[in-house]
Amino acid sequence: MINAGDGGHNHPTQTLADLLTIRREHGRLSGLTIGLCGDLKYGRTVHSLARALARYPGNRFVFISPAELRMPEYVKDNLRMAGAEFEETADLEIALPTLDVLYMTRVQRERFNDAAQYERLKDCYILTAEKMRRGGENLRVLHPLPRLGEITPDVDMDARACYFEQVLCGKQMRMSLIINLLNEPDRPLLLPSENKTLHCRNPRCISAQERGLPQRFAEKDGALRCWYCETAAE
Repeated sequence: MINAGDGGHNHPTQTLADLLTIRREHGRLSGLTIGLCGDLKYGRTVHSLARALARYPGNRFVFISPAELRMPEYVKDNLRMAGAEFEETADLEIALPTLDVLYMTRVQRERFNDAAQYERLKDCYILTAEKMRRGGENLRVLHPLPRLGEITPDVDMDARACYFEQVLCGKQMRMSLIINLLNEPDRPLLLPSENKTLHCRNPRCISAQERGLPQRFAEKDGALRCWYCETAAE
């Protein structure tokens, strides 16, 4: 059985994708300063990621959130037991220069019983190209997607923005899990190629929703199919 996300608690398959992305970008999973920003109270992706990265030595965490959306105590207790350092702040811009990884999250409307509180908090953090200037050269920005307004489109062209590559890592990681479930570990994974003339026909595909995301296709069953959703190309 694979846990692909349980309410507001954990999201192990997303965390495997996140770990793969960080490893590819930084070449390691230890000795990093990781900023987790936004809805840390209900965000299952950050709960799982913090607990996973606490297993690696030398990692330090910066929890960036308003007081109402702080990281739950059970996650912080897990970090304490693992001996991982962490601090809490409400100021994203002050934290940015210290980070190797910034993991942005959206404030999730579906987690709130109070609509007024959601409206007040939904735009509490917005990462822009201007704010990215405060980050170091080695900063890498991740986001589990979909996003709302917490990362503006002008960040997409920054070489440090890795959330679209994160989508590919997610697909590859989940394909690997399924292959292992099928007891076929030697089955090859299809690798995509970027195509600037073809477009995915699926209006709900991430490539249709996110402006600037490269169109990628791979051949499968005799046809070129979208790497993100496997819809045939047009």
